[in-house]
Amino acid sequence: MRDRASGGLLFGLAAVVAWAVYNVGVEMGHAQGFASADLTLLRYAGGAAAMVPLLLLARANPFAGPGVLRLAVLVMVAGPPFAWAINTGYALAPLSHAVVIGPGMTMLVATGLTRATGGTAISPNRMIGMALVVIGLVIMATDAGKPGNHADGMTTLLGDLCFVVSGTLWGVFTWAMGYWRLDALRSTGAIALVSTVLYLPLYLVLFDPPRLPGSLWVEQVMYQGLLGGALAVVFFTASVRRLGGDRAAVFPALVPMAAVLVSVPMIGQWPNLQQWAGISTASLGLLVSLDLAASVFRRWGRSQDRGKASQ
Repeated sequence: MRDRASGGLLFGLAAVVAWAVYNVGVEMGHAQGFASADLTLLRYAGGAAAMVPLLLLARANPFAGPGVLRLAVLVMVAGPPFAWAINTGYALAPLSHAVVIGPGMTMLVATGLTRATGGTAISPNRMIGMALVVIGLVIMATDAGKPGNHADGMTTLLGDLCFVVSGTLWGVFTWAMGYWRLDALRSTGAIALVSTVLYLPLYLVLFDPPRLPGSLWVEQVMYQGLLGGALAVVFFTASVRRLGGDRAAVFPALVPMAAVLVSVPMIGQWPNLQQWAGISTASLGLLVSLDLAASVFRRWGRSQDRGKASQ
């Protein structure tokens, strides 16, 4: 059981790092001239291209796991509707709103659904840890609130609603993967493949691909597809299988902080003091929520007792 929890933690942290690099890649992609529609295509088509070799190596049929109805739900909550909602929100509302609303909704929805469908009661440690994560997000959000090109309050409200939708969709996905206990590799491959089949025709009809160097397209395939659309989702769903949806729901809330850290090697942008405070507070929240700090102290106490007994 302890090995299972440790594995869940490692997979969750790997997903956080992959998503963080993906998020910085999104910012770079917009600066390079890619539109949200282009990045959405690369997320799923690139993810499908990355998943096919993995599925072949594992000899895993992506459609052998979830049934048609479950797969339809997964594509709805983790496919193009989710990507459109979050990308539209970024275009309409300040980043400070995205940092708090999306991850907050994910934690609330995943935890609420798990509890409503027969999950265990939320422990005091979990509640304290989630509160610390939210406080860390708020600290980050007050620093991220820079002026933008948001026209009026109604535009910002629409962006906030997009973050509510995207956070809710990912919360449902988090709960569903834990409740249905689906295989991470097969489910991620099925989502990427079906999303590509559904989205690619719409993209070709409605949008014109930007005329950018091929090297930039390859770079964004790595960020959007390999990391955002494939590995991050595989890692996260593997974490959900080991920890449960309610506990794993903390990891998406750590992505903004991790993105600040990975910005150092990627674009040379160092966190300021307020960002360090938010990162530290949210990291403490993760330790408390997953009962890791208490576990360390219990092990230390047992080792002290054994040392005294041997004297």
